[in-house]
Amino acid sequence: MMFLDPTIPGGQLTLAVSILVGTFVYEDGATVLAATLAASGRLHPGLGLVAAFTGIWMGDIGLFMLGSSCRRLVERSRRLRRLLSAGSISRAQVWLAERGSWALVMSRAIPGSRLPLYLAAGALKFSFYQFVKVTGLCGAVWVSLIFVIWRIPSHQMKWMPWTLTGMLLLGPWVLRRVVSFKRAEGRSIERQNRAISACAA
Repeated sequence: MMFLDPTIPGGQLTLAVSILVGTFVYEDGATVLAATLAASGRLHPGLGLVAAFTGIWMGDIGLFMLGSSCRRLVERSRRLRRLLSAGSISRAQVWLAERGSWALVMSRAIPGSRLPLYLAAGALKFSFYQFVKVTGLCGAVWVSLIFVIWRIPSHQMKWMPWTLTGMLLLGPWVLRRVVSFKRAEGRSIERQNRAISACAA
């Protein structure tokens, strides 16, 4: 076990704990920091990877539990129950049961989508076992990808790890914005065509 490896200085354990705590503030930034420290030899790669993954996974589960607590608050509050109809909650639960796992996978690559989705998963009684399994797998793959990028030899192209990391972190968000823009543009053109057809008639 790496944690019992006597060659790992105590300072690295402190650094790993800092990485773990840092994921609660900004998980992608903490993961990239851990990967760069590992690539430079200042942090044991296995220790850094485990710290980043553990922090991310703990944060995911914490958001789910927070959402679950909010659900119990709604169930006790008559005022909140009046604002949220049983029908809308039931429809949201059905949607999450059918597409929740896929949504969790996609949210890992889309910045800003995890917080509302994880809270909703807890609040809408999504399977805790399924949530833990999917987020654990996605977190492991995500952290491993970032660490692999920073292990690629880049003596001649020191910008390459930063470029690949930026593409990994921002690429899905940019793609989503482009797709949303194209859809909005398509709807606008469709409305214009309908207006022209109506005038011509």
